[in-house]
Parts: sequence; structure tokens; C-alpha cells
Amino acid sequence: MSLALLPPILSTLFRFFAYIFLQIIPTRLAIPVLPLLHIAYLSALYLSLGSTPKPDEKKPQPKAKDPPPLAAIFLGLKTRDNLPNILNVLINTGLLLASLDLALNPLVFPEQDVTFSRVGAVYPDAAKIMLRYPLVNETEHDVQLLYREATQSVASWKDGPVITLSKENDWVNATRLGDLWPDTKYEYIFSSTDGTLLPYPRAPIHFQTFPDPRLHSGSHFKFIVSSCMTPNFPYKGPLARSTIQGFDMLSQSLTPPPLPIASVLGVETNETDSAADNETVVVAPAPATSIFPKFMLFLGDFIYADVPIYFGDDEEAYLRLYRRTYASPSFRKIYEHLPMLHAYDDHEIINNYGGSGLDPSPYPSAANAFKLYNGAANYDSPALGDHYYNFTHGDVAFFVMDTRRYRSDIETVPPLERTMLGEKQLEAFNSWLAKARFSLAFLIFGRLIVNNTATFKFIVSSVPFSSLWGHDAVKDSWGGYEVEKTQILQDLHSVPNVFILSGDRHEFAAIEFTGESEGSYTIQELSTSPLNMFYIPFVRTLKMQSEDTVQRTRTEVTLTEDGPKVETIDEEVPREKVVGYIPRGNVKWSSIEVDTTNKTRPLLRLETWIDGRVAYQAETIGAPVKFTSKALTYVPSSIKQLLERIGFQSKQWF
Repeated sequence: MSLALLPPILSTLFRFFAYIFLQIIPTRLAIPVLPLLHIAYLSALYLSLGSTPKPDEKKPQPKAKDPPPLAAIFLGLKTRDNLPNILNVLINTGLLLASLDLALNPLVFPEQDVTFSRVGAVYPDAAKIMLRYPLVNETEHDVQLLYREATQSVASWKDGPVITLSKENDWVNATRLGDLWPDTKYEYIFSSTDGTLLPYPRAPIHFQTFPDPRLHSGSHFKFIVSSCMTPNFPYKGPLARSTIQGFDMLSQSLTPPPLPIASVLGVETNETDSAADNETVVVAPAPATSIFPKFMLFLGDFIYADVPIYFGDDEEAYLRLYRRTYASPSFRKIYEHLPMLHAYDDHEIINNYGGSGLDPSPYPSAANAFKLYNGAANYDSPALGDHYYNFTHGDVAFFVMDTRRYRSDIETVPPLERTMLGEKQLEAFNSWLAKARFSLAFLIFGRLIVNNTATFKFIVSSVPFSSLWGHDAVKDSWGGYEVEKTQILQDLHSVPNVFILSGDRHEFAAIEFTGESEGSYTIQELSTSPLNMFYIPFVRTLKMQSEDTVQRTRTEVTLTEDGPKVETIDEEVPREKVVGYIPRGNVKWSSIEVDTTNKTRPLLRLETWIDGRVAYQAETIGAPVKFTSKALTYVPSSIKQLLERIGFQSKQWF
């Protein structure tokens, strides 16, 4: 190979891998490859420039032609003119610096000073509130939470709990604000223990308590679900280092779009707004029933501890990534207005992590960082120290699984002995399913029969429940734990209106599970990701249906000259079948609207947004559910105030 061809070949390879790393997938393989290619390119260019033979003056020389300047710059071709050569070196060096910026940003900008507050778990009579408020030259300080009903803007603030913040816990802590009224809007601020109002937040942060589940008037609410994000990807330059485009688009889609807390009073934030903050995001028109979501479920990969660089199992390495995400102005638009509930997945720990219930490294450091920033504001787990939990909103029930801590090692444990949830979590899940919101359960002929008093039930799994995904999902999703999956499905098919929510695969898919018997209920899985991360063009690993089938009988009625003709047809139906699939898009989230106000026709409306536009819509009419609990009546605000004056607190209502 001519030495003159080596620089353009190496330059083209370098630019190709840099484009893949910055725009397609921030793979760890690029970390050693890009610097080596750049060094090789510079070396080859230097050698080729120094080895140009001198022309023989005795012989006539043909007139040499340089390639067109644009072609030389685009292809990295060497020319006799130094300007294209210099520009090629500058372009490749700039791409290397951009790659280093994307990879090393958490080290360069550790975001030690970020201050934030958000709402997590919400109850009919309480809410969990998280706060990070660092102080310079201190190791610990106390902050007083002040709150009041949002409708009473002239009312005095009430003292809430005192929050102790310490450097040891990275200045972050969560508290539970209790004695609240159901279905009521509140606002809160903070002060020092001597009563001095703190500068953050500049305007009160609002939230609304959940309705009393005993008021069987039905529910009508919306929530958001997604997973998988990292700031500034695809890469948009160093000024966009804190941009999370998915949250910018989500904020624009909400009705009405929330304003940053600081903007409410017309003041500037301490954060530097990225270029993307001023971009116009085109979104689809608001849906016919435009209601503001009650909360967002984030199903894992909130940080990428091992992509593109794993900085080790030191807890500070994990904390830096959480601080970077909370420092994002894009995320601030959401968490200051919308309660956030979290599950973790592998990238909060390390790729494809499975703990087997033994908590091997790096789980302790990773789990503590998750707990400090995300887990502490979730609903309490049935087991102290665990991260699975359940909650309700009116007559709708949720169970959020931990699919990482207890899963068996698929390489060493035989298929029949594998578990995804572990014995303790599986028992808690079965207990939740049997209760299904204060219901009664019976075992008839060994089958679980549920008296359903939760209209819709959502099971939240960070990884897909379906076995239709291939590649690494064969081992990393529920497809590698078929025995436990089959056991759970058998019970779920006896319960109406069950939906599984999942993420992880960086694609959207709606999948139906068909039960063994004719009378079983169909289960739907809605898998949505990423909120802001890569997707792989042209590569598809999702099968459209399973090879396993179940026998079904359907009836067809045709009109003939002799009258209606009824025909019974036996057919094979796949156990798992894709009914909706959208693989493309760096930004995906699903908006799920639940309306159970009509007990005979409960509705679930799904809108999946891809890159800021509605790309998929579906409506499901659920099975009617009867309630037998005693009903209560709504308590007006004036009655609440009267009851509080005579010493009756909201906790006595419950």
C-alpha cells in the first residue's frame, strides 16, 4: 500500500468511529480505538509529507493535480496545499476533543453545588419530598420544610419536618410530609431553623395528594413512563453538556407546559442554559383529554455508570452521575413539577448485573447512591432495605419490581432453578396480586382466584417480560427465566385489566400475552425506551410472534340464502404477539391515561411519543370491576379547615 493512501484511510476510519460514538451509540470500544486511530493518522500524515520524492530536474514532469479542496477535506486526502491538510488535522482533533468531552464530562464537571428539590411518593395523606442543599465549609445542617394548601396563598406557612443534610450523605435527604388531606393541592418552600427563608426554591413547589381509595367514584388521571437516558446524547457540543432532549420534549408536550421554578418570578437560574433549551420543539397537537400527569415512572438506566467509561466501584463515581443528571435544566423542568418514581436497572450498577441475592461489588456503592438520590423518595418497600414496592392511585394498583438484586446467574444456575425476583420478592408480589387492592383471594383447585377491587393493575419491570427480543435480551430479560415467568403469567391470566410496563430495549413495543384457557384474560406489555439515548438503525432483534401457540376457538356467522350460517373454527394463536412496534428514535416515552369513572367501561388510552411527536395510539376497554368497600364522601376545603381548628387531623380520616 502506498504511504500516501494511509492518511486518508486512517482519517476516514477515525471519522467513521467518531460519528458512531457521538451520534449513534457511545460504545466503550471507542475509548481506546479513537485515540489510537488519531495518533496513527497524525503519524501517517507526518511520514507521508516527509517522504515526498524530489522531482528529477533532468526529466520533464507531468503536471500534478490536487484533489478538489472539498473532496480533500471530506475524505482526508493529502494535498500539496497545506491548508486542506491543516483543516483535516483540526477537524479530526476537534472530533477527538468532542469524544473526550462526552466521555469525561462527569469528571470535569462533578456538579458539587447543585441544589434541587422534588416530590417522590404521593399518598392520600402524605408525600415524600427530597432535598439537596449543600453548604460550603460545613459538614451538616438542618433545613425546615414549610407547607400550606396551594389554594390558600395568603395563609401562613405551616411547619413541616426538619430535614438533616450532611456531607457524608452528599447533602441529599428525603422526608415524609404527613397529616395532609386527600386529593388536595399543596405547595412548599424551605427555611433555616431560625426562620430565614432560603433562596431556593424561588417560588413554591406544588404537588397534589392522591385521592382516597375508599371514595369509589373512579379515577381519571395520566402518568408518564420511560427509561434509559444520558445527558447530551446524541452529542450537540460542549455548551449542551447538561441538555437532556427527552425531558425538553416531554416538557413541551405537557398541557400546559411547566415553567422552571426560577422563571415563575422572572429571575435567572444558576445553571447555564444549553443551546437546545432555546430550540423550538415541534410536537403533535394535545390529545382530546389534555390533563396534566400525576407522576412519572422511570424504569431504570437513570445513569450509565459504565458507558462510555466505567470509573470504578467507588461511591463518588456513581454520585457524580446522579448530580450531573439533577443539574440538568432539562430535567429540572420536569422534577420540579411532576412527582418522580424510580426503579433501577443494570446501568445504575454495571452492565447486565445480576446479584443472586448476594450483593457482590459494585452493588453496595451503586445501591447506596441510587437510594440517596432516587430510592429514598420512592414508596417504602415491604422489606426493609429493598427497592421493590407497590402503591395505588384511587382504584389503580402498581407493583414495581427489582429485577437485578435477586436474579440468578444465568451462566451457572440451571433453567429450572432460576429466579428473577428471589423468594422474598416473589412472595411479596403474589401477596400484592392476591390482595389486588384490599380484595379477597381464594384457592380453587390449586388456582388463584381474585376478587378484583383494583380496576387496572400495572406491573413494572425494568426489563421486558416478553421473550420475543433476541440478542442479549435472551439472557438479560425475562426470557432467560421462563419457569418463574410462566408461573407469574398463569396467575395474571386469571386477573382482568393487567398491564406490564417495561423498558431497557431502546425500542417501543406493545405485546399481547394469550392465556392457556378460553376464559383467561389477555395481558398487555408496553415497553418504552429510551428517553434520551441511542437506538440502533437497521438492526432489529424483536420477533413478531412466538413459536409457542395455544388452541383457540372462534365463531363466524355468514349470511346465506338459507339464512345465517354459524361456523366454529379452531385455530392456533401465538402465546406472545407484537401488536405495535417502533424501533426508531432517540427519544421515547409513553403517556398512559386511565379513566375508571364509568365502572362499566373503564378505559386506558396510550400515546407513545417518538422524538417529540405522537407516533402510536391505542385505547383499551377494560373489564368492569365491582367494589364492595364502604364509600366515603368528599370533604370540601371549608370543612377541612373547620375540622382542623377543632383538632381533627387528616390522619384520623384514614
